[in-house]
Amino acid sequence: MPSYLDRPLGQVRRKDRQLTDTDWIERFLVRASFGQLAVAHEGQPMIHMNLFWYDGQSIWFHTAPVGKLRAVVEAGAARACFSVAEIGRILPAGTPFDFSTEYASVICYGTLAVVDEVTAKQVGLEGLMAKYAPHLKAGVDYEPMPASDIERTTVFRMAVEERVAKHNVKPADYPAYPCPGESFIDAERGAGRVTMKWKEIDEGEK
Repeated sequence: MPSYLDRPLGQVRRKDRQLTDTDWIERFLVRASFGQLAVAHEGQPMIHMNLFWYDGQSIWFHTAPVGKLRAVVEAGAARACFSVAEIGRILPAGTPFDFSTEYASVICYGTLAVVDEVTAKQVGLEGLMAKYAPHLKAGVDYEPMPASDIERTTVFRMAVEERVAKHNVKPADYPAYPCPGESFIDAERGAGRVTMKWKEIDEGEK
């Protein structure tokens, strides 16, 4: 039995699903709508889901000026992994064991740090705006970011050192069916269960 704990981070078990096409990986990291960042502190794992911007070498995202993630990073937990994934159609088979699904995933490994320099923070924040609001222009559709907003935002940058990608994508005419279910958010909105609350901050952080 092989020792899986001794294997390199980039080695996958299903070699037929491994993707080494750099252009494909880059496209997915640029287009993915959100991702999951994982770190650990004193044996306690933590996962953080957020919007992000990939600039070709690093992953940028932002949070509030204080919080557990920032505290963990500042305590020295600089190693991290970041993943993006998407599910496609269900792929039926003659037995449940052989059922499968279309999917795509990329996991990045690297070093995570808080960005303190104001100019670099602005680059990261403007990259996020360009990704999620490409149809809007600063100074026309919204006010440019003032220094005060940049100051009170924590910007993180993860320098990507290694990537591993997997995918299973079939032709359009392959016998498959859409993944059952609907968007949870759309269902909640349709039922009238919407979020309309004032911003609340823990008293200890004020």
